[in-house]
Amino acid sequence: MKIYETREIRNIAVCGSSGSGKTQFTESALFSCGVTNRLGSVEEKTTVSDYDPLEKERASSINSSVITFENEGVKLNLIDSPGYADFFGQAVAALTVCEAVILVINPHEGIDVATKKIWNMANAEKKPVIVYVNFMDNAPVEFSSLVENLKENLSQNMAPVTVPVGKAENFKGVINLLDKKAFVEGKEQAIPADMEDEANSHSESLMESVAVSDDSLTEKFLEGQPLQEYELRKGLTGGLIAGKIVPVFCGSAVKGYGVKQLLDFLGKFSPSPLDSVSENYKTDPSGEFKALVFKAEAQQHVGQVNYIKIFSGSISEGDYIVNLRDKNKQRVNQIVLKRGVENIKVPKASAGDICALIKFEDLKINDTIASNDSEKALEEIKFPQPVVDRGVYPKSKGDEEKVAKGFASIREEDPTLSFGFNPETKEMVLTGIGSLQLDLMVKKLKNRYDAEVELVPPRIAYRETAGRKVESVRGKYKKQTGGRGQYGDCVINLFPLERGKGFEFVDEIVGGKIPGSYIPAIEKGIKDAMKKGVIAGYPVEDIKIAVFDGSYHDVDSSDMAFQVAGSLAFQEAMKQAATFILEPIMKVKITVSKDYTGAVMGDLNSRRGRVLGMEPAGSMQSINALIPKQSLTTYAEDLRSLTSGEAEYVSEFDHYEAVPHDIQAQLVEKYQKEKEEGR
Repeated sequence: MKIYETREIRNIAVCGSSGSGKTQFTESALFSCGVTNRLGSVEEKTTVSDYDPLEKERASSINSSVITFENEGVKLNLIDSPGYADFFGQAVAALTVCEAVILVINPHEGIDVATKKIWNMANAEKKPVIVYVNFMDNAPVEFSSLVENLKENLSQNMAPVTVPVGKAENFKGVINLLDKKAFVEGKEQAIPADMEDEANSHSESLMESVAVSDDSLTEKFLEGQPLQEYELRKGLTGGLIAGKIVPVFCGSAVKGYGVKQLLDFLGKFSPSPLDSVSENYKTDPSGEFKALVFKAEAQQHVGQVNYIKIFSGSISEGDYIVNLRDKNKQRVNQIVLKRGVENIKVPKASAGDICALIKFEDLKINDTIASNDSEKALEEIKFPQPVVDRGVYPKSKGDEEKVAKGFASIREEDPTLSFGFNPETKEMVLTGIGSLQLDLMVKKLKNRYDAEVELVPPRIAYRETAGRKVESVRGKYKKQTGGRGQYGDCVINLFPLERGKGFEFVDEIVGGKIPGSYIPAIEKGIKDAMKKGVIAGYPVEDIKIAVFDGSYHDVDSSDMAFQVAGSLAFQEAMKQAATFILEPIMKVKITVSKDYTGAVMGDLNSRRGRVLGMEPAGSMQSINALIPKQSLTTYAEDLRSLTSGEAEYVSEFDHYEAVPHDIQAQLVEKYQKEKEEGR
């Protein structure tokens, strides 16, 4: 493949809801341009985009896939993105690095939540949107009704560029309103006589949309003068970039109808990287090399593959470039263009292009690489926050290290995943967008690293604390076994502290009742005992201990004896201090459609949540609340079900507070039972 100039490149994110036919559209695009010699099928698991074994198993995308090919003198980089909510981070990355979006619509589903989410993000990022209405060969309603639905729910600026020939099972092609030609069953022909009036009407409407988008063309149009080709290009491209025109195409990706017309439109009218109006990402062919890593994957027999979007300058094999994160300088060994799993080797890539680097060490998603370390890093992609936690338990003893390394590697490919060890609960924890994502990562772990794990609801990091002041509690350790014995004796006062104050230790010994050298040992013994708690085995916090009395033995006293004495005194004091359990409370921000605000508020009450306030968030409503972490275990799935997917949330730790008495009783009972069983 030749090296294309920036003006000849088109980067397009192919987005839509799950089941809208994005991958089949991409496959049809390759076939219609002669890149493949047979039309692959999602159902038959023969597509170029879905090459991951899990994607083939599910017959559904879980990763974005970059598909590079040529069409009519233009280089197209399509990024086929997953539509399921758990993998929305892949669509976010694609939208960030592309200049335009093809929004694939399933007429059976209409304008669903995923479609609105993509539309809103594209608008927020000022990315032009081109609509492709799929499945016209079995659409349940007329095309005109579909367009009206798009206008009502997304934008009044919808402008059909192709219209269907035939309806439902009789659908057999499209009419391109721009060149006034019909493409029936893959063959170009004149517009059918019985459709000329309809085509002329749609064409007139399209020309009006083009003229209205550009003031210089409006007068000419109103005077009935035809628009010249350069005027059409100017008005259509300008209107598309400004969002004043949303071109609508129709077709059937399975049959390949209407796809080539859309691809040709991209080359003529969609923005190149030079036309981008993004405030955060500008393209400069004449500048020093700078690129953003937006995707990474481990490819069998190849190793690490890092996908980059070049925003400035160019890159060639043999160049030395710097990772601005760690200032590490490396040589570029191999540059490839991607077509699914296929690597197409090229010697050079220019500004605006999307390519991949092979065997370039220590690159991570969101790294900026540049020709020198004085460059300013590009803005990072804002991925969705992972909110669903699961405890990770290997099924085979001794697999802990293998599991940890495997998930750490998988996490490098998906920033919406988090993995680590929680020292408080003593378990490995995997966090993601949803349970489906986590379940598939478990399968990926088994396929790649031959390690099997079980995911369970995570342990909650409860705490214990004192409910009242306790005075003059003695801890005495005396042991005589012949020869030198062990002797330590201390008396303490215990005071509750405000939430979040942690632990205070005060030495109030006077008169040398305990030598100062043993005081740190008493503190250490208390701190060690605090880690295990008293009533339910949870760490103790928000207390103050003052040691004020005690005794020692010249021969038998030791640091170890006073550690034990401090521990005994602490445990006895906590037994007398009306000890209670604290639970972590999370601050949660829920963004929800106004239609479901009442349902979400009612559900929050059932989860012991407390609403702090509400505020508008565009067309949505934002609810701020405090919710016990224990109540969030299944909240992501429950919230989607409750709101038909029209809500999402983020959370962060806020504070600890006392659990209700019934929950404390359950936790204490569970702890006592485990102690009896020796666990």
